[in-house]
Amino acid sequence: MWFAVKNDVAAGRRSMRSRLLQASVSMLLLLGISSASAEETFNTSFIHGDPSAVSTLANGDDILPGSYPFDIYLNGQRVDHKAVDFRKISPEKPIQVCISARDYLAYGVQLDESEGTASDCYDLARHLDGAKLSYDASVQKVDILVPQIYLVPVAQGSLSPRLYDHGINAGFINYNFSGSNNRSRTSGLNSNSNYYFLSTNSGLNLGQWRLRNNANWQQQSGKSRWRPIASWAETDIIPWRSRFQLGQRSTSNAVFDSFQFRGVQLSSVTDLLPDSLRGYAPVIRGIARTSARIEVRQNGYTVYSTNVAPGPFVLNDIYPTTSSGDLQVTVFEADGAKQNFSVPFSSVTHMLREGIWDYALTAGKYQDGTTNYQPRFIQGTLSRGLSHDLTPYGGLLVAEHYRSGVLGVGKSLGVLGAASFDTAWSDTELFNGDRQQGASFRFLYSKSLNALGTQLQVAGYRYSTSGYYDFSDMVSERSSYENGRYRNEYSDNTQPAQGVPGWAEDRRKVYYTDRYNNKRQRLELTLNQHIGPVSLYSSVTNQTYWGSGNRDQTFQVGMNSVVKEISYGLFLQDTRSNYGQKDRNITFTLSMPFTVFSDRQITANMNLSHSKQSGDSYNTGVSGTLLDDNRLNYYLQTGHSRSGGQTSTGDVGYMGSMGNAEVGYTQSETYQQGTLNLSGGALAHGGGITLSQPLQNTIVLVEAKNARGVRLENQPGVAIDRAGYAVMTSAMAYRHNRVALRTEDIGAGLDVPLAAKDVVPTYGAISKVAFETRSGQSLLIHLQGTEERSPAIGAAVFNVTGSNVGTVGTNGSTFVSGVNSDERLQIKWGESAAETCWVTLPAIEIRQTVGYQELNLPCRTQ
Repeated sequence: MWFAVKNDVAAGRRSMRSRLLQASVSMLLLLGISSASAEETFNTSFIHGDPSAVSTLANGDDILPGSYPFDIYLNGQRVDHKAVDFRKISPEKPIQVCISARDYLAYGVQLDESEGTASDCYDLARHLDGAKLSYDASVQKVDILVPQIYLVPVAQGSLSPRLYDHGINAGFINYNFSGSNNRSRTSGLNSNSNYYFLSTNSGLNLGQWRLRNNANWQQQSGKSRWRPIASWAETDIIPWRSRFQLGQRSTSNAVFDSFQFRGVQLSSVTDLLPDSLRGYAPVIRGIARTSARIEVRQNGYTVYSTNVAPGPFVLNDIYPTTSSGDLQVTVFEADGAKQNFSVPFSSVTHMLREGIWDYALTAGKYQDGTTNYQPRFIQGTLSRGLSHDLTPYGGLLVAEHYRSGVLGVGKSLGVLGAASFDTAWSDTELFNGDRQQGASFRFLYSKSLNALGTQLQVAGYRYSTSGYYDFSDMVSERSSYENGRYRNEYSDNTQPAQGVPGWAEDRRKVYYTDRYNNKRQRLELTLNQHIGPVSLYSSVTNQTYWGSGNRDQTFQVGMNSVVKEISYGLFLQDTRSNYGQKDRNITFTLSMPFTVFSDRQITANMNLSHSKQSGDSYNTGVSGTLLDDNRLNYYLQTGHSRSGGQTSTGDVGYMGSMGNAEVGYTQSETYQQGTLNLSGGALAHGGGITLSQPLQNTIVLVEAKNARGVRLENQPGVAIDRAGYAVMTSAMAYRHNRVALRTEDIGAGLDVPLAAKDVVPTYGAISKVAFETRSGQSLLIHLQGTEERSPAIGAAVFNVTGSNVGTVGTNGSTFVSGVNSDERLQIKWGESAAETCWVTLPAIEIRQTVGYQELNLPCRTQ
């Protein structure tokens, strides 16, 4: 018995493809293929073959008869994943792929029903001119090529429901925690305050049902409160392109203004349409003068809270509780100052393609976070795409003390853009018994002038008569009525902070009016313009009320540009509310990348800001990333503000496989502040509990046993844990999603036959993708046996668990992978006991290099 370590035959990747190449090259050399024996070719699929494998290699077949899981592609588009039959019709002919006529029809192939369409092994090439059927056993793929004339017309990008994966039964919890501690000294007085905010969204998947809950916990000034926001159950009804929801959800804003409710809803689902037949969440921009906390509210609920560095900030991951409703943004500065502004959240009524229906039927009780009045209601809406680029739409809403109807139409104007116009009517019974009737007229317009670099995203105007109340106005009117007058409550942030921490409770104020100030006019405008390297953007929101000369108004305008990797920007914001609060600020930013002592880039940042309320401030600093995948980020900054004086800030963030963490510290002349942000998720499944980065709605559980440390592609910081699992935190529902292991992380002693897979999850699914892995060494064994019991070419090699780990070549030369010391292997080339022998491996030296070891071993009967 002897060992001789072969030279490395590959370097780098240890995927199965490279292993198959190694085995194939070795076997081809061992088989001594020549022109005289060209009819016998080595079957590479034997390495991971079927237990019924026999030693025939005639006719060049590279797969044995049987049923195997294959992906099926039609004209390059994956249409199915199923067990495919491979049959040997006759010894002279190659093996045949068997697909039934019923399957072809399901894939959209038009067949003549009179020509054998009942067959479970339909000969497609014989019945359709130009059709071809082929397969690749090494990647388990069947290719069907059919001329377009024989295909049922479908929209580009359409996917077969056969591909949909409803996922596994599992539960999860997602969390986002932010905490702050502020110690200040003003006028000889010391103060110490803490603020903590935790938001969670959790869920349980059972079959095709998704159970969900959103809640948050808040603590400040020694008071804490746990507040449930919404709980619901939902499932998609795929044949109807619909979704059924039960619990606390929100209505669409396509026809009526959106509002939250508790009840049931059946509605059409846009996600089930292909991209070619079909989206909105606002981006929030602003300026923080100090290390600040940003809080976003919608309908009375805090939906987002995070800590940001001094300077400009962009929040593009807001998850509103409804699909419409203004977002109230508050910037809590560390020195006690505050900024308030409103971000409008509405969209142009969508245009539908001809033949597409959009509908929603909702019944329940009105419910949000600001009122105890919860009237019952029923609402129905309907839109339909017609010819000539017309989309009529309308709806009815009937509730306690309220009725309303909407009728409108959307129209594509060709080169002029798209517009919609609708009129709404309402009949409202006020709390004092008066009855008000009125109408509202809305005009929406959008246009992209690509040739000029201009994009007019949304232009909207609404005018309502004094008697018109939308549903939310009616609820608010009844809930705010007190003793013949209307209570109006707001937060007064115009007074100086006087050392009060930025996260102290809002200074609430109340005033009363003789009439309810329902909406009169509303204008929304968003405009983007590109001029060479310069990007300009602006937005205007202006809303007035009946019975009041005040208005809610937000005006933002800015520009960004890059010159030789140096970027700069200018941002102006002017806000005022109908409560008399006003503020205006302007900010200039500059950033410049450079490299010091390494190939990693560091960015120098500077911003100058002036606020009408808070005065002047400036900040300068550096930021950068470290570690692979840029998992560690940091920034150091110093600056000055009128209220805080000279201020210095440091912050470090880490993105790990089991969650994200960020810590920061700020020191100024009047206060010290520490901040902490934590976010992540925990997924409970049949294999245990897997910690992860923050989870989105649709996720993928990745299983790769014995592959600890192997990272996922396109998921920075995420790697297989010690239990053999990792989580891909976001996937697109009803779309192809590539799930792949990084092959450069697959080290010696680990085999992964297929390192990339594809999955099409349904909405809210927790899909599971399992990768086959083999832990152990690769060996080239020269088997020693008697002439009567010598293994035949193509004999399969199995380990004690029954897994195929290799195959036999000529003269007993056998390549195996994923084996370990003292392991017992079975060599089988037939069904009788005389066609089986056993090999016992000796102690194998563990090699860290890529390659295989070579040895001589006897093959015994027992």
